[in-house]
Order: sequence, then C-alpha cells, then structure tokens
Amino acid sequence: MTQKRQTLIAMLLSFLAGALSVVGFVLLGQFSQDGHPLVPAAHANAAQPLPQPPTPPTPWLKGTADEKFTQIERHLRGLDVTMAEIGYRYGELLLAGKTRNWEYAQYQTEKIDFALRLAIERRPKRAKSSEPFLNESLSEVMKAAKAKDAEQFDAALERLHSGCVQCHKAENVLYFKESVDRIKERSK
Repeated sequence: MTQKRQTLIAMLLSFLAGALSVVGFVLLGQFSQDGHPLVPAAHANAAQPLPQPPTPPTPWLKGTADEKFTQIERHLRGLDVTMAEIGYRYGELLLAGKTRNWEYAQYQTEKIDFALRLAIERRPKRAKSSEPFLNESLSEVMKAAKAKDAEQFDAALERLHSGCVQCHKAENVLYFKESVDRIKERSK
C-alpha cells in the first residue's frame, strides 16, 4: 500500500469516527433542542446542556476615565475608613502582645504600617504628622515583636499609644483619643 493511500484511509477513518459520534449523540438524544451537545451531570447519568457564560455585571463606573477615577476616589474615601481598619488592627496587636503571639503581633504591625502608608499616598498632607508614628513608634513595636522581648514590647506598645494620640493632636482631631483609649482598655 502506498503512502498516499494510507493517508487517505486514515483521513476517511477519522471522518467516519466523527460522523458515527454525531449519529450516536443524535440517536441517544444527546443534543439539546438548540443543537448544543449535552454533557453528563456530575450527580446523575442524566444529560445537561453546557452552561452559558454569565451575564456581565452592569458597570457602576460611569463617564470618562477622569470621572471614573473621581468615583473610585470617593469610594476609597479619606482616612476615616483607614483609621477604622487601623483601630481594629491596633486592638488585635494589643491582644497579640497580651498573649505573646509574636508572629500575629508582627502581622498586625505590618498591616497597620501598610494601611497608613496607603492612606498617606491618598492624603499626602497627613504625611508629616504620621512620620513619627510610622518611623519611630510602629518600628519599635516591630523590633520588639521580632525579638520576642515581652518587656520591650510592652514599652513599645505604650509609646505606640502615645504616637497615636500625638498624630491625632497634630491633625487637630484629639477627640479621637477616646477611641484609642477605649481600644486599649478593651484589650486588658
């Protein structure tokens, strides 16, 4: 048998196999009414139509690129949402210190640092008042947590608390001192 004849027979067999598969699906009712092939359901032998792609959500951002960025900025808000996150993480940090869970204390310290740095990126006029908190108070907490030094950690937390209050004072929002005090009190 020649090479050309072998290739022709292989192509014919391939075609017949495909045609027989289609005939088998048709005879067994394996196509839906709209002509899509059915696939077996995972929980039963019954055939199910292939799932259709989900309908894309209605976009909530409207307008030009600049208008969309303005909308996103509005949703990110100022420092109020960041401060709520930092307040939560401060409470967790205090509890981690109380239980001497050093890894969790490091994690919360890193997240406080990250959240505040992102907030400053959005609100650069707050950078100057937050620098002592970030560069001194918070870094001392991290150093003590990494050293797993309970005495040093407790002292660093006291300075961190003062750093919170000093930053709030510099931003003329000293009335937030009460919330910082409440978080500290709850962790005792």
